Formats: sequence, C-alpha cells, structure tokens
Amino acid sequence: MKEMDKHHRKPRSIGGKNKPRNVIMIQQNLHRAWHTLFGNMSAPEIANLITAVYLDPDYRMVAKKKKEKKNPNQLKLNL
Repeated sequence: MKEMDKHHRKPRSIGGKNKPRNVIMIQQNLHRAWHTLFGNMSAPEIANLITAVYLDPDYRMVAKKKKEKKNPNQLKLNL
C-alpha cells in the first residue's frame, strides 16, 4: 500500500483551513511532486504558470472561483 499524506487544497500559509472540504489524502509521491512544482501558490498563480510553461500556446488555463451554493435550509425574507 502506498504512503498517504494530508494535503491542503488551499494552503494554510494563504488562509486555508483544516476543514474537511479543504483537506484530501493523496499519495505521498504525488504530494511531493505538487509542492515541488507549485509550492504554496494560489489557484490563479498555478493557472498562470501552467499557461505560460506547460500548455499548448493556443490554450489558457483559468482558475475561476466557484459560486457559493445557497443553503436550502436558509429562510429568504422578502421585506
């Protein structure tokens, strides 16, 4: 069985939390490779680096913030 590491999807150094939605378990070798390539860059910084260095010049990678889902249990008041 491969060794696993805890990886913060948004690094703690730039405000990421230890909440389940931000933490995944990933193979140790893949975790090391990610940090070797990207360190603790933000998603837009990673997208810009991938665009500049790795992608076909006819393409561009974009990091787009997700829209927040509305809480279905939240009461909407029309006053």
